[in-house]
Amino acid sequence: MALFESAERVEYPAEQVYAWHRRPGALTRLSPEWAQTVIEESYPPLAPGTRARLRTSVPGTAGTVRVPFVSQHADGPVPRSFVDRMVKGPLASWTHTHTFADPTSGTGSEREAGESCIVHDRIEYEVLPQRLRGAGRFTDAFTAKAMESMLRKTFADRTARLKADLEFQESLGAVAHGRRLNILIGGASGLVGAQVAALLSTAGHEVRTLVRGDRRREDQVEWDPGRSRLDPGEVAWADVVIHLGGASIATRFTAANKRRILESRIDSTRLIADTCASLMPEDRPEAFVCASAIGAYGKDRGDQVLTEDAATGEGFLAEVCRGWESEAARVEDLGMRRVSVRTGIVLTSLGGVLKLQLPLYLVGAGGPLGNGRQWFSWISLDDIASIYAWAVMDASVRGPVNAVAPEPVRQKEFAKTLGRALRRPAVVPVPKAGPAVLLGSEGAEELALANQRVAPERLVTAGYPFRHPHLDEALAFTLPSR
Repeated sequence: MALFESAERVEYPAEQVYAWHRRPGALTRLSPEWAQTVIEESYPPLAPGTRARLRTSVPGTAGTVRVPFVSQHADGPVPRSFVDRMVKGPLASWTHTHTFADPTSGTGSEREAGESCIVHDRIEYEVLPQRLRGAGRFTDAFTAKAMESMLRKTFADRTARLKADLEFQESLGAVAHGRRLNILIGGASGLVGAQVAALLSTAGHEVRTLVRGDRRREDQVEWDPGRSRLDPGEVAWADVVIHLGGASIATRFTAANKRRILESRIDSTRLIADTCASLMPEDRPEAFVCASAIGAYGKDRGDQVLTEDAATGEGFLAEVCRGWESEAARVEDLGMRRVSVRTGIVLTSLGGVLKLQLPLYLVGAGGPLGNGRQWFSWISLDDIASIYAWAVMDASVRGPVNAVAPEPVRQKEFAKTLGRALRRPAVVPVPKAGPAVLLGSEGAEELALANQRVAPERLVTAGYPFRHPHLDEALAFTLPSR
């Protein structure tokens, strides 16, 4: 039986940190992108006997290969503690005890004890069943060293994200003057939506999610945009509605797919706006924060710096975004605040463009797309989730908002930085025909080969604190190599 322990000091009271871990979304927020994919959190959170379902990364694959891992929760041995035990996964056994204690070192003053805590993680595990251990001493030693290294990095990343979230959520509380909101979210099962819901829930806000089909949890609300079905009472419950839903655009732009992409966004956004209009003014939500994309600016704007005041462009995605934002803007006539989040390319090893490119880079065949001169306006997964939360809480944020990092790069620079992060060459250019095989010529031009130099002017003006303003920082956050 191997043992791993980590003890990290966090400058917040132990009771507050423990409560944070017991809220929906804590596991989603804590899981390093390169190490774990959260499929389903336990519900109610951490209740004894409930299970969390994940997929954990195979070492050396940069998250491109992930295997099932299911853990079951139990009460911990002391107050402010809990235990996770693996019931399905790649290891022989795994027992993780989490404890949140007042500090016993340092000055020992009452003020210190009340304002910080020690997050202690103790993991007892076996990589191989007992009958197979010792078959090769070299293999055993190598495995033990690899596991120790991976766990050390995993918990360093967990602690860094916990501290960053607590600090960010504290700043959000200041912006909103300490209000706790009721928030209704559409698209919460998606890559970005799951992080948005988790970030707001762990901050102490009451979050309900819109789901198609039958609800399975108390915090779920049924709806069906195709049949214009949404309970007005659920919308009236909300202080803010967030909507990130829509069919994936990572597909060939056939006539049928284009119709599905457009209608899935227009119909669902229209349903929310219509439902708000059906309510008495005093029952309407205060704000509607709706997704959009930098595709609004068109597929090729050259070197023009595109702030929110720039005109929209040409192409299918620009058409989709104009219709999408127009439907969302209808709530402004009802006296509601509206925000359309024009999202850039989200960089995460959990999905999207980066996940698709990683296999090529890992075998040394990565490189820039097209001629490499296109502007690449990106955003980290943590930042896009935080931008949505900021837009919810800061009443000064309204209208279109460019959700991109402040430093766009050209494709050549992106390829070079990604190769350096993975310690791989990045010199093999991908011709235009490559993306066209997957997306068709139109889809390739509007997605993989788009040229948009976008600036987050309104976020900067609002004082939004970027977590990952630089590309190398964002890649270091989502990839295992440091």
